[in-house]
Amino acid sequence: MDISVTLFGGLRHFLPAGSSFNKCKIDLDEGCSLAALLKKIPVPSDKPYMVILNDAIVASDKFDQITLQGDDQVVLLPPIKGG
Repeated sequence: MDISVTLFGGLRHFLPAGSSFNKCKIDLDEGCSLAALLKKIPVPSDKPYMVILNDAIVASDKFDQITLQGDDQVVLLPPIKGG
């Protein structure tokens, strides 16, 4: 199944080769967890980000418990800084 993934800000540099500007589709086996998807995106562990699944924020302690579906949309959003 293909999962739609969007990375914003500096995180977009960690998308797989061949991705469009900040989006890609990642192929996973049926029944894979959100944690399995995130392992396929090589964001360094020192880079903080928020995960949004289908317009809902997901806490990091729930990544292993969420099973993805073929039409899911995952967004990784870095902290926003402003002044």
